[in-house]
Amino acid sequence: MSIPFYDFPSSPILIIGAIGILVALAVFFVSYQKYFNSPLNKEITKKKKSLIKEQKELNERLEKISQELKNL
Repeated sequence: MSIPFYDFPSSPILIIGAIGILVALAVFFVSYQKYFNSPLNKEITKKKKSLIKEQKELNERLEKISQELKNL
């Protein structure tokens, strides 16, 4: 009984193609990370502004509650 074995071809075109695919994946990954961590990303700036606004509102509510507690 023989076990089938695949002999990987050593063609330079296949090797260059595999390296090209790996480089393309690396470029995609790096550009994806850079885009979503960029300060120019509109989604991040919009979310950041809304979170700052919510933080201000919460701070105002906390001040109001602390004033009411002092008045008791």
